[in-house]
Amino acid sequence: MNFRKTFSGFLFFTVFSFFASLPAAMAFDHSPWDAFLKKQVDEKGNVNYKEVARDPKALQDYLASLMAVNEVEMRSWPREETLAFWLNAYHATLIKLVVENYPVNSVQRIPSFWDISLIRFGKASKEQKQYSLNDIRTKNLMGVFRDEKIQLALSLGARGGPRLMPEAFTGPKVEGQLFLLTRKFVNDPYFVDVTPGRKKIMISKLFKWYAKDFKLDFGTPETFGKFSAGDTAVLSFLSYYLEDEAKGEFLQQAGYKIEYPAFDWALNDQKGSNA
Repeated sequence: MNFRKTFSGFLFFTVFSFFASLPAAMAFDHSPWDAFLKKQVDEKGNVNYKEVARDPKALQDYLASLMAVNEVEMRSWPREETLAFWLNAYHATLIKLVVENYPVNSVQRIPSFWDISLIRFGKASKEQKQYSLNDIRTKNLMGVFRDEKIQLALSLGARGGPRLMPEAFTGPKVEGQLFLLTRKFVNDPYFVDVTPGRKKIMISKLFKWYAKDFKLDFGTPETFGKFSAGDTAVLSFLSYYLEDEAKGEFLQQAGYKIEYPAFDWALNDQKGSNA
C-alpha cells in the first residue's frame, strides 16, 4: 500500500489565512491565559508550578471566566472558537489540579487525577454540568472534532507527553497551531525515532494508547504487512507528517518492528528540569 505523502503547504496556509480572518467579535478572550502561559511555561513545555501555587490568582480568574460561559450560547460559536476553548480549558484544568496537589513528582500520584470534575457550568446543582480531563478529551474534543492531531496537542503534565505550548489556542489560529504542534511532535526523535535501515522504530506510547483515533483519517481497509489496523494507521500518519522523505520511504518497506519505550510520567515541572 502507499502511505499518504507530504501535505500541501499551499492548502495549509490558505486554510490558516481563512481562519485568521474570522471576525474578532466572534472570539472568546483568551489573552489572560496567553499572558499566563508566556510567564509560567518555558520553551520545553515545563511549568513553573511552584510560582503558580504561590500566586494562583491569574489561573483562578481565567478558569472563572471559562465557567462563566453559557453552554447554550457556545453552540452557536464557530467550530474553531469551540475547539480553542476546550483545548485551553483542558490545560487550565490540568495545571489547576497539579497546583492543588503540589509539590508532587507525577500526576499519576494524584488520586483520580483524570476523573476529577473541575470545570462546571450552571449554578443549580441539578442542572450543573461538570467536566473532568477525561471528559474534555473524549467528549468535548475527540468526540466532537474527531481530529487525531488533538492527541498530540494535549499535555499530560509529564515529560514523556506532548509539550505544553507557551501560548493560548485561539479560534483564528487553532488549526495552524494543531498542525505545527503535530509536525513538531512527529519530527522530534524523542517521540518518533525512525532510522532508515534499522530493524526497529521507536515511537511514543501515545500512538499505542490512541491508535484507534489515527484510524479516523488514516485508516485503510487493508493492513500493512504484519502490522495491525491501528499500527497501519499510525504508520500512515507518521509518513504523512515526517519531513525527511527517506524516513517516510523506509516506513513503507515494513521490514522493522515497532517498539514503544516506557513512558516518562515525571512531572513537567520547571523546578525538576532546572535541577
